[in-house]
Amino acid sequence: MHKDLKILIVEDEPLIAEDILGFLETAGFSNISIVYDYESAALVLEQELVEIVLLDINLEGELNGMDVAKKINKEHHLPFIFITSYSDSATIKEVKELHPVGYIVKPFNGKEIPAVLELGYELFYTFMGKGSDFEIEKLNKFASEPLTQKEVEVLLCIAEGKNNKQAADSLFVSVNTIKTHLKNIFIKLDITSRSEAIVLLNKAKTK
Repeated sequence: MHKDLKILIVEDEPLIAEDILGFLETAGFSNISIVYDYESAALVLEQELVEIVLLDINLEGELNGMDVAKKINKEHHLPFIFITSYSDSATIKEVKELHPVGYIVKPFNGKEIPAVLELGYELFYTFMGKGSDFEIEKLNKFASEPLTQKEVEVLLCIAEGKNNKQAADSLFVSVNTIKTHLKNIFIKLDITSRSEAIVLLNKAKTK
């Protein structure tokens, strides 16, 4: 696992946020941002290439960590881990419906956070196909400019035979978003059909 992984911490208590930062830095991670509310989290997610989020459920303001998670699922499709002081059945049920890759209950220890982060990251991106049987670098050799991670995820849905609606449901985005990604993919790869896309995916398979 690469230690320059871009991590976003969303935690409204600065001391706890700094503790989490310290634990991650001790484990070798260095590319970490901290924000304290929904609005700041939304801004970073829009502007930076975040790869995983550590997310407190309770945030100051009208919108909380659950709302951040819903935004991630709808617009960004990134792995996220909830950090909370609540472990009651009602909270757990609500959390499960948002599909986090991990759940850490406060108070936590220094080794727990990096371990859950690494496991959650690997499970998410392995499931999504990153590092599966093809190499993104090989695929990008056929592209006029590199494909984004979301475009690769759409391609994988195509390879699985999913239609636009099924791909949209899998990636927690709208059908129009899938159509936009497909348009960009076809332009970048200079192709006109899904079958051509699958041919290129096969060419990008590892030996």
